[in-house]
Amino acid sequence: MGWLRDPFPKPGNDSTKVERTRYARAYILEIIGGYLMPDLSRNLVHLRWLLKLVDFRAIGELSWGFTLLAILYREMCRATKPNKSKIGG
Repeated sequence: MGWLRDPFPKPGNDSTKVERTRYARAYILEIIGGYLMPDLSRNLVHLRWLLKLVDFRAIGELSWGFTLLAILYREMCRATKPNKSKIGG
Protein backbone atom coordinates (compact mmCIF):
# COMPACT_ATOMS: atom_id res chain seq x y z
CA MET A 1 0.00 0.00 0.00
CA GLY A 2 3.01 2.30 -0.23
CA TRP A 3 1.77 3.59 -3.58
CA LEU A 4 -1.02 5.32 -1.68
CA ARG A 5 1.30 7.41 0.55
CA ASP A 6 3.12 9.29 -2.22
CA PRO A 7 0.19 11.21 -3.81
CA PHE A 8 -1.21 12.18 -0.39
CA PRO A 9 1.59 13.63 1.77
CA LYS A 10 0.91 14.40 5.42
CA PRO A 11 -0.83 17.79 5.56
CA GLY A 12 0.92 20.68 7.27
CA ASN A 13 -0.49 23.39 9.51
CA ASP A 14 -1.32 25.57 6.50
CA SER A 15 -3.27 22.85 4.63
CA THR A 16 -6.84 23.34 3.51
CA LYS A 17 -9.83 21.36 4.71
CA VAL A 18 -9.97 19.55 1.36
CA GLU A 19 -6.31 18.46 1.66
CA ARG A 20 -6.88 17.17 5.21
CA THR A 21 -9.99 15.27 4.10
CA ARG A 22 -8.14 13.68 1.18
CA TYR A 23 -5.29 12.67 3.46
CA ALA A 24 -7.72 11.18 6.01
CA ARG A 25 -9.48 9.14 3.32
CA ALA A 26 -6.17 7.87 1.92
CA TYR A 27 -4.94 6.99 5.42
CA ILE A 28 -8.14 5.10 6.29
CA LEU A 29 -8.02 3.29 2.95
CA GLU A 30 -4.41 2.29 3.67
CA ILE A 31 -5.42 0.89 7.06
CA ILE A 32 -8.37 -1.02 5.58
CA GLY A 33 -6.49 -2.42 2.58
CA GLY A 34 -3.10 -2.90 4.18
CA TYR A 35 -3.87 -4.16 7.67
CA LEU A 36 -7.51 -4.91 8.43
CA MET A 37 -8.78 -6.50 5.21
CA PRO A 38 -5.79 -7.17 2.94
CA ASP A 39 -5.84 -9.42 -0.08
CA LEU A 40 -3.01 -11.78 -1.04
CA SER A 41 -1.22 -9.12 -3.09
CA ARG A 42 -1.25 -6.60 -0.20
CA ASN A 43 -1.32 -3.98 -2.92
CA LEU A 44 -4.99 -3.80 -3.90
CA VAL A 45 -8.15 -2.66 -2.15
CA HIS A 46 -11.60 -3.90 -3.08
CA LEU A 47 -13.88 -1.19 -4.47
CA ARG A 48 -16.53 -1.84 -1.82
CA TRP A 49 -14.23 -0.37 0.88
CA LEU A 50 -13.43 2.69 -1.22
CA LEU A 51 -17.13 3.43 -1.62
CA LYS A 52 -17.53 3.44 2.17
CA LEU A 53 -15.17 6.45 2.41
CA VAL A 54 -17.41 8.78 0.42
CA ASP A 55 -19.41 9.95 3.45
CA PHE A 56 -17.51 10.13 6.76
CA ARG A 57 -20.75 10.31 8.77
CA ALA A 58 -21.96 7.01 7.35
CA ILE A 59 -18.66 5.21 7.92
CA GLY A 60 -18.97 5.70 11.67
CA GLU A 61 -22.31 3.95 11.69
CA LEU A 62 -20.94 0.71 10.19
CA SER A 63 -20.23 -2.29 12.39
CA TRP A 64 -16.55 -2.80 11.61
CA GLY A 65 -15.99 -5.44 14.30
CA PHE A 66 -18.48 -7.85 12.78
CA THR A 67 -17.12 -7.15 9.31
CA LEU A 68 -13.56 -7.96 10.37
CA LEU A 69 -14.66 -11.15 12.13
CA ALA A 70 -16.61 -12.29 9.08
CA ILE A 71 -13.59 -11.73 6.84
CA LEU A 72 -11.28 -13.50 9.29
CA TYR A 73 -13.58 -16.53 9.56
CA ARG A 74 -14.02 -16.72 5.79
CA GLU A 75 -10.25 -16.67 5.27
CA MET A 76 -9.74 -19.28 7.99
CA CYS A 77 -12.24 -21.56 6.23
CA ARG A 78 -10.40 -21.05 2.95
CA ALA A 79 -7.09 -21.88 4.67
CA THR A 80 -8.31 -25.41 5.47
CA LYS A 81 -8.03 -26.40 1.83
CA PRO A 82 -5.01 -28.69 1.32
CA ASN A 83 -3.46 -26.64 -1.51
CA LYS A 84 -3.69 -23.32 0.38
CA SER A 85 -0.52 -21.92 1.96
CA LYS A 86 -1.72 -18.46 3.16
CA ILE A 87 -4.84 -16.66 4.22
CA GLY A 88 -6.06 -13.27 2.94
CA GLY A 89 -3.09 -11.08 3.62
